[in-house]
Amino acid sequence: MLKIILLLKWKSLKSQLQYPANFLIAVAGISVIGVTDILLILIPTSAFETIGGWGFWELGFMFSLWKMSHGIHQALFSSFWGHDNLVRNGEYDRFLVRPAHPIWQILTSGFSIGAITEWLPSVTMFIITSSQVAIEWNVFNILFLLIILFSGAVIEWAVSLFISGFSFWFVQTQHLRGTAHTFLFRAMHYPSHIFGRAIPFILTFVFPYAFMSYYPTHYFFAIDSRIYSDFFPYATPLVAIIALAIGFAFWSIGLRNYQSTGT
Repeated sequence: MLKIILLLKWKSLKSQLQYPANFLIAVAGISVIGVTDILLILIPTSAFETIGGWGFWELGFMFSLWKMSHGIHQALFSSFWGHDNLVRNGEYDRFLVRPAHPIWQILTSGFSIGAITEWLPSVTMFIITSSQVAIEWNVFNILFLLIILFSGAVIEWAVSLFISGFSFWFVQTQHLRGTAHTFLFRAMHYPSHIFGRAIPFILTFVFPYAFMSYYPTHYFFAIDSRIYSDFFPYATPLVAIIALAIGFAFWSIGLRNYQSTGT
């Protein structure tokens, strides 16, 4: 099934490449946002040297982990961002009479150009920061990195899937989704422990985005920081499985209660 998803994503990307000038302009334009994200790290560290005891290289590494995972999410799972529209427009009426599961139908519905624009600055940042720090890139660490990146994408999807479940009852979930996005896009530039107690708790146990980059950075840099458990730097794959199981279970309950909006 994954092969089919990737094939359909590739077909969608090829359709966008039919207009190369428009495609390149979009990639270049959106990539500028990634550059401004890097400035959000560079400017404070230039003024204060460290933030929460972390310097530019640690922050840049953490940022690139998050952005690369987010890029994978954009490539594979971002179709769920429009879940409200699918319910409101009655798309599920068609999904439910087809033999394929609705999740597979949504996942194969298109390719987000944002995946490429997320990867361009984040991979560049990762290469630069990795060359400036003493990380031993042995086979285990490389494999663990790949697992972390995919697991982080699954965590982001799991949160989106859980929120999507509410749309079966309320149709519109933009406020709840907006709250999740605020934590995802505003709090991931800096180490969670600088935000006091409430924000790290939310980023660990409510919207577990800290497992996308904050906790894995502890592993790669062997950082001793104020975290809940010494196991958390290794826990991203497990958290991804648990979060996806919860998200899928809640979404499935919502699907069983789906009623067509009549549109």
